[in-house]
Amino acid sequence: MMKFDEVINTMERIASSKLAAEWDNSGVQIDVGKDTVAKVLIALEITNEVIDEAMSHGADLIVTHHPLLFDPLSRIDRGTITGGRIIKLFNAGISVYSAHTNFDVVEGGNNDHIAFLLKLKNAAKLECDSMLTVGLLPEEMKFRDVCGYVKETLGLEMKFFNTTGNPEAGISRIGICTGAGSDLIDEAIEAGCDLYITGDIKYHDARYAAEKGICLLDAWHYGLEKFFPENYSGKLAEATGGKIEIVTSTLNLDPFYIT
Repeated sequence: MMKFDEVINTMERIASSKLAAEWDNSGVQIDVGKDTVAKVLIALEITNEVIDEAMSHGADLIVTHHPLLFDPLSRIDRGTITGGRIIKLFNAGISVYSAHTNFDVVEGGNNDHIAFLLKLKNAAKLECDSMLTVGLLPEEMKFRDVCGYVKETLGLEMKFFNTTGNPEAGISRIGICTGAGSDLIDEAIEAGCDLYITGDIKYHDARYAAEKGICLLDAWHYGLEKFFPENYSGKLAEATGGKIEIVTSTLNLDPFYIT
């Protein structure tokens, strides 16, 4: 068991909320007023199913990647999705903390973890606050083969990727931004990337990349961030040294399904 503030301070040392993007809302989302924390559930985001899972484990705190509170609230209404979840959390006595873009940029965070899984060599951020991690494949591959390598290595179940670029292009240098990172296409180009992997790529972003000559692979938002619970659980367990019990969510929160 640890003091609530001690747990929060520990998570801030893992990935300080000061590293988050200006538009983000990382950090404490809900503080129900408990002085101590005995059990924590780590999940990608808050849903009613995640709250039920936390309740079933007797968790005092849920740590998520996606913030529960993003846009300003003018009222808390049980008839709304967010309002209903807030009320349910307070009634259950469960606080919420989110490590969003700060955990994307921190060493060993979401982007670095994907680079690690893909066994990229010399993977690093070009700038300390960059959302882009860049590294080299173990060996050069054709773009079509990289797609299969990514799908197999990351255990992605989709039948296809949305891709832009020549399937026969040689790929060596890769840029990664988990989640939605289409605004970093230019940064990936400037970094000399042959391929940029991210999620939520839109039509005009794909057209722009094609004209700029960089390959794109949309591995889906969830596909690139589904590793957060396991990755963050390991870091929090190490940082707290067994003082609290940490439960990794087992829920599949992908809102899309294959037809």
